[in-house]
Amino acid sequence: MAGSRPHVLTRRQFTTRMVAAGASAGILGPLLSSCGGGDDSSSDGGGPIQFWKFVAEGDDPQIEAAIERWNAENADMQVEFQTFPFADYTGTKLTTAFAAGNGPDVFWISPGAFLNYVNTGVSAPVDDLVDKGGYNPASVAAVTVDGAMQALPFEIEPVALFYREDHLADAGLEPPTTWDGLFSAAQELTSGDRKGIIIEVAPGPYQNFTWYPFLWSAGGEVVNEDSTESALRSPEAAAAFDLWGRLVTEGYAPNDNATSTTDIGTLGRGETSMQVCGFWAIAALQEEFADQPINVIPIPAPDGGSPVSVYGGWTQMLNAESPRLDAAKAFTKWLWVDDDVFAEEWACRAGSKFSPREAVNEACADVFGAATHSVFADQILPIARAEPRYPDQVVKAVGDGLQAAMFRGASGEEAAALAADAIDTFLSSYQGAPLNPETT
Repeated sequence: MAGSRPHVLTRRQFTTRMVAAGASAGILGPLLSSCGGGDDSSSDGGGPIQFWKFVAEGDDPQIEAAIERWNAENADMQVEFQTFPFADYTGTKLTTAFAAGNGPDVFWISPGAFLNYVNTGVSAPVDDLVDKGGYNPASVAAVTVDGAMQALPFEIEPVALFYREDHLADAGLEPPTTWDGLFSAAQELTSGDRKGIIIEVAPGPYQNFTWYPFLWSAGGEVVNEDSTESALRSPEAAAAFDLWGRLVTEGYAPNDNATSTTDIGTLGRGETSMQVCGFWAIAALQEEFADQPINVIPIPAPDGGSPVSVYGGWTQMLNAESPRLDAAKAFTKWLWVDDDVFAEEWACRAGSKFSPREAVNEACADVFGAATHSVFADQILPIARAEPRYPDQVVKAVGDGLQAAMFRGASGEEAAALAADAIDTFLSSYQGAPLNPETT
């Protein structure tokens, strides 16, 4: 479990704890090579609140407008907003900054990096910012360690199966509800350059994120309940690896995607007939492909199983060592809790994301109750689980299993065993908080 927090984390302490907590050598390489130098201390407390995240051209203008309003009303608590290329931000930017004692006061963190920052004592509890009774319980559980919320969840984006009504109608097919139906439809709809379905083939957290619903609907899990060993050595997990492997190796899903499958454009242009994608795609479809016959259903389940979805979403974390922690808390509470204008804009007026706050979702009822949105609200969100907070070693192990199934001819059972072995090796020396949330 995460232990007591140091007053100030030095570079050496931070790096050592990151390694013990599970951060990979790839992420920490620049820090490991510099550990022989002197220890640094945190900044002196002067200046504005530093707020960091990755570049998101569609979202950042909303945040900038909100910060402008905050800064106009809070001369003594100004916010300086900085964004970085996604690969830099999710690579070494944050770890390097924290190791040097220059970490931001406020920053966004993904579920996959969450535990690294909790286990190293970087995160500040945020329980005093919210009324948990008004929040989605699973969202709260996903960021809770030792009974305290270590980040503020602000969005819920479940995953589903989008499909083209015209392609299925031309083939005389109904939307699939089972794995057998999905595979048969993908086979039937593959023609010429068009593949029947598109799934994420590039290894990484997003690939795993979109595969978890298949694993869970089969009854499989990545780790056991107390997070002490892998749970992938099971027929259910093998079946889920096998399904994705066969879709690619038999040619019904592309083995290389021109763009990330987070982009619904492939389906919108008719280059595929089905695509696993998330709630965020609704806004893009309405803006760019409003005239295309596209619909959405829950991700099919194995015969006799029940469909399961997964929802992702970044969270806002506060630097526990920040000399401006009180101001950072005040700004964070205003942005996501007190200022309903921004929260509503973020969720449904400019974007398509459910909020962990029920009050925001109620304010967006006119949008979430409309066609397509309502499928997510009524059928997909109720069956969605939070994205696991697995460290990157676990993410890589699962991804290696998927790559083996899709590209190296491994059976589902062999892929599951490959991933399970790597996870068990990692967990044998892991010293951090439980991988599974304490409550669900």
